[in-house]
Amino acid sequence: MTAEDAEPATESPLPPISIWKVGVAIMMLGIIAFLSFILLRIFSSSDWEYSIEAATDVAEVSVPPDGETRWRIDGAIICTRDLPQRLSGFPFTRGGPCGSRSWRSWEFDEPEVSLRLNPCITAHFSKRIESGYAMSLRDSGKRPSNGACQEDSSADAGDSNGTTEKKYSIGALSVVGVIEDVSLGKSVNVMWTNVPRAGLTFPFTGSTTLGRTVSWSDSILLRSGSVVVYTADESADKRSMVDSASLMLGDQVRLGTESNSPDAKGFIRMDEGADSMQVVAFGRANSLRIERFGEGGYSFEPSTIRKLAADRAVAFWGSILAAYMTLILSLQPFVGGGDGDADAGPATDLLQRFNRWLRRKPNA
Repeated sequence: MTAEDAEPATESPLPPISIWKVGVAIMMLGIIAFLSFILLRIFSSSDWEYSIEAATDVAEVSVPPDGETRWRIDGAIICTRDLPQRLSGFPFTRGGPCGSRSWRSWEFDEPEVSLRLNPCITAHFSKRIESGYAMSLRDSGKRPSNGACQEDSSADAGDSNGTTEKKYSIGALSVVGVIEDVSLGKSVNVMWTNVPRAGLTFPFTGSTTLGRTVSWSDSILLRSGSVVVYTADESADKRSMVDSASLMLGDQVRLGTESNSPDAKGFIRMDEGADSMQVVAFGRANSLRIERFGEGGYSFEPSTIRKLAADRAVAFWGSILAAYMTLILSLQPFVGGGDGDADAGPATDLLQRFNRWLRRKPNA
């Protein structure tokens, strides 16, 4: 045995890892991370800004517990079962357009008649079968508490002495130059046989329902409309449209009625000679509930593709990854492997194969 044969065999040092191949490995990890990020965004809950424009014969608004709601009701007939003391000196009519003789009606010719609504009452707008429109104001049985309208167990308790008129009042009536802040009862109907030529606008903030469930006994419905969803950017000029849907005859849309959902904001418009009321509303929600005749209803929200297309975070990181992939692939002809990289060998272990691929010497 010679001395050369007696020397122990030594392994040759591993070749250095190719920088380009490290870049490719980072790219692959980036693709996996980006796909995971997309899945996270798909299944995470997010709110969207929405706007609704609808033509409807019926709408209902719940006045919020804070803030002030004041509406002009020029040219209206005011009906109430109670007889407010400060209105007793004004001529009134029993029955008439109000229906039952238990109702009293007043009509003022003055140019500015307004209502100030108390918190947590419900206002129901509808088209009259004869002509014109009606607004029904009712005590909801709820009272402001901790920034919300809470059920009041004493709301149904009567008072024979009439001392509860202020507590249960839906609000106050004012006629410029005639009377100011006359407290009304807990049930008031307001009717217009003819809408003033200038029209009437009722701004609102609160949970809102547009339309009514279709039935054989009722003909007032939501006529048509559209829903548009926008990205929820704080600045309105940065928002972009995400998705839209059309409302059909007989649909019913609920806005801000879900628990913990923000109130909708908008206005109801009545115009002289119009076939129905016009409603424009805005708000923020995860989805909108649309009830449709013959179906169980559905929650309208943007499709998955539209969600991702409008997601600024996905767009930003996607563009970064695309730019990096373009750079790495464009460098491959200059620094990457050549024909030697085409055959990775018959290795069956994926990690071993990947390790050998990283350490393979780049071709000259």
